[in-house]
Amino acid sequence: MEWELIARFDFLSRELKHVEILNFLNQPFDDKGAFITITAVDSNVDSHDWVDMLLRMYSKWCESNDYQIRLVDESMREFGFEYATLEISGKYAYGYLKSEQGIHQLRRIAPFSENSKIQTSFAKVEVIPIVDESMDFEIPERDLEIYLKPTPGNSNRQFVLAKVTHISTGISVTCTEERNQLLNMEKALTVVKSKLFSLMQTQGVSLSDIKKPSPKITPDKPIREYTFHPYQKVKDLRTKVENSDIEEVIKGNLDLFIKAYLKQVNI
Repeated sequence: MEWELIARFDFLSRELKHVEILNFLNQPFDDKGAFITITAVDSNVDSHDWVDMLLRMYSKWCESNDYQIRLVDESMREFGFEYATLEISGKYAYGYLKSEQGIHQLRRIAPFSENSKIQTSFAKVEVIPIVDESMDFEIPERDLEIYLKPTPGNSNRQFVLAKVTHISTGISVTCTEERNQLLNMEKALTVVKSKLFSLMQTQGVSLSDIKKPSPKITPDKPIREYTFHPYQKVKDLRTKVENSDIEEVIKGNLDLFIKAYLKQVNI
């Protein structure tokens, strides 16, 4: 009986927290699913490992909040990801995770170095709503480059890779998630359309007037710092909210930061 009461209390606490945050999710597209792309800012191995850590952090947050996740695009290096894109399905995924967009900074003793110097690594997090019927627009075929080829070395997954590029902006997505090449092409096209839609909203222009985004990723103004050494702390530089339990944050406990950000932008 006691464990049932504890379980019930935990459930009601989570529901109350969820309802409280939902009050802040009143902007266009907040109720949509999301694509989240994590990109290493530089080419050192620690930055690639940092992308891997952030990917696991957001995956665990999604799992604990009952969101479905799929890895739809990636580029691997020896020690982790150069970049990775997750598709997060479920209502309000974008509304919650838009708070994560920006540069994330990590300070720790470099795990891949022979010395014990503290290494600073940066990763860029991009969050965009998933395009659906309510955001319907068509990309002219002449503006797209579609590349299809087999995946070498595996006869069971032949002809699955699909790469879709929007020529004028250079936005490009590769997908090998599905065993069917057509499905991979459709998924890559959805991500490209979502990225274009986000640019249209940001620039306030129509599809034909979109300007090519700058390829430069600047780590000058991180939104959040994750420090393992010489002390342990996660600090959001926009809201000034801190958490000294960095291990819990890396395990996906992000609600403190998400709620603080949403409260700040809704004041």
